[in-house]
Amino acid sequence: MSLQHIAWYLAFALAFSFMIPIIFTFFNVDEVTKTGVILFGINVIYAIASGIYAGKRADHFWLILFFPVIYLIGCDFFFDSHTIYCAAFYFLLAAFAYGTVRD
Repeated sequence: MSLQHIAWYLAFALAFSFMIPIIFTFFNVDEVTKTGVILFGINVIYAIASGIYAGKRADHFWLILFFPVIYLIGCDFFFDSHTIYCAAFYFLLAAFAYGTVRD
């Protein structure tokens, strides 16, 4: 596994954890829409997709930890305090997707 490959996992995790909430905040989207679309839409899809991608490529399991950990760091900036529990949910989704497609 190359350093460039790890950097791509990190870049996508940063984009989904920070850039999307910044864009929604910039456009002054209300909290209910922001929470629904980002937390239960975009992030759920990304967590599942990253788990499937890592599992199909037989990448190391720890790579799917990037997104939940970076999300946990950034959730205080963009969301209410109760959203920290979503990090565990995202990890579980990614882990289940990883295990499902792994040989």
